[in-house]
Amino acid sequence: RQIERMRANVWEPFERCARVLDHFGYLDFASERVTDRGRWLADLRVDRPLLIGEALQRNLFTSLDAKRAAALIAAVAADEDRDYGEMELDDEIVTLLAEFDEITFEVSTEEWQQGIEPAPEINFSAAAAAAHWASGVDWPTLVRETRAEEGDLVRLLSRTGEALLQIAGLRETHLEAARTATTAAEIVLREPVR
Repeated sequence: RQIERMRANVWEPFERCARVLDHFGYLDFASERVTDRGRWLADLRVDRPLLIGEALQRNLFTSLDAKRAAALIAAVAADEDRDYGEMELDDEIVTLLAEFDEITFEVSTEEWQQGIEPAPEINFSAAAAAAHWASGVDWPTLVRETRAEEGDLVRLLSRTGEALLQIAGLRETHLEAARTATTAAEIVLREPVR
């Protein structure tokens, strides 16, 4: 019985995750090996690393500036149900988030097929808040325009900055994305966030 319980509680969930990673090329399930792609993904300590990994693999970061990188990462880092107001998003960010949403859909579809609860939706209002912050808006203006609690904004921007720093650490495999993430992290993690 213990073995059956352990199989159901440990091995089967692990195997389902491994099959998703195999589908996207981060593991070779048949040979029980981590791929080169899987090695750098394992170093990425962020919420929803597979989504970020796929965005990196598909070169979504290569053409981004700091503002758009911050917006994208904030959309992923934020709780999906948290509201950061109704600030405007420029067309480039809307297009970027739509492209990322396609990646999210593909990953979620594979997760669902393997019996894994799909990743939550991305948060567009968080993307708008981070984009405004990264574009240089001052703190009182951001608080006023988002109508969010200051603590919630600090948490969002801290999580965003930390995730950007994780991407910045991928210089050996994703140099352009790492450079952009470094710049974006410096902007996002300014006072009073840091």
